Amino acid sequence: MSTRLLSSAAPDRVAAIWDAEGLGILEGAVTGFASAADLLDGSAWANARREEIADRVVDVIAVRAWHALPQLSHGRARRVARRCIAYSLAADTVRADGSGTARADCWTLTTHALKLLTIREHFDAAAHRSRELLGVAPRGRLLAAWQMVDDALGALGTTRHEWVGADPATVAAAGWVLVDRMSRLLMAAALVAQSAAASAGDAELLVNAARRYAWNHLRRPAPEAATPTHVQRSADLVHAFLTPGSIP
Repeated sequence: MSTRLLSSAAPDRVAAIWDAEGLGILEGAVTGFASAADLLDGSAWANARREEIADRVVDVIAVRAWHALPQLSHGRARRVARRCIAYSLAADTVRADGSGTARADCWTLTTHALKLLTIREHFDAAAHRSRELLGVAPRGRLLAAWQMVDDALGALGTTRHEWVGADPATVAAAGWVLVDRMSRLLMAAALVAQSAAASAGDAELLVNAARRYAWNHLRRPAPEAATPTHVQRSADLVHAFLTPGSIP
């Protein structure tokens, strides 16, 4: 489905479409982005472009790893995970093709997911599912990816109190940070698990993807929630920018 049809829909409908069709939408965007790459060109420009394309490719690989898992296996995390991953599908589509409608959907999907993530049971269920998928530390090169996921899960616990029980309207100001982190933890853990179980022929490619995905998305500070003061300061900045002469 074209992303042009999504932004005018209700939040539940937007989330349902990205949940059902988001992988196909993202695959199409990344395929279009990658199709212009010249694999034989060794110039600096071509190498830089391929690096970004490879980042978008591992985004697809991670979503595929998540979708390969039986939905019922996610237990209590199933509902919140679907909302969080719907957000990342839209965000990754924006990175791949600059879709303005997908960008607008990200705001809708952020607030939709936060309605659950500010509830203790859903926050904890998502974190627990990531830990469950991650499993025990593997050997070899996959250990680096495992360690990045493990570290990010530990960091998540340090700011849990800022989100659980918070007003969704207030924390929505920085809510994408939490929604993105939860979805990346779930997908990175799924990719680590898939890599650990892969055959010798597939293992190297999957391990490379797991390491790159965790490196790209999880090596960041713990997600901090916005406060009413932060929300007001943001509004003041926008107002000043729109008022001629207010900003030096």
